[in-house]
Amino acid sequence: MKRFKVYLLDDAVKEFEKAFNYYHTINPTLSKKFYSATNRAINDLKINPFYQIRYDEFRMKMVKKFPFIIHFIINEDTHIVSIYGIRNSYQNPEKYPTKK
Repeated sequence: MKRFKVYLLDDAVKEFEKAFNYYHTINPTLSKKFYSATNRAINDLKINPFYQIRYDEFRMKMVKKFPFIIHFIINEDTHIVSIYGIRNSYQNPEKYPTKK
């Protein structure tokens, strides 16, 4: 099976950076663990992005050991995963990313 390419949209990058910086202020080691866990989750999407559709066309994947969810859409024709958000799972669902 062909691997998928993964692209992070600007909002997802900003959200990741904000979370990374937050964990870094608490403990630099914790920020490294967050980075690694998020990177593993993103790399998993390259192999198998076929998670259940949760809303609109969006699928979601949890980041292990951290309260963050990756919000993404896949294009099966082009084998591209577009990540729209890396959000804290405690956020109000009304603030979830939308397709622009």
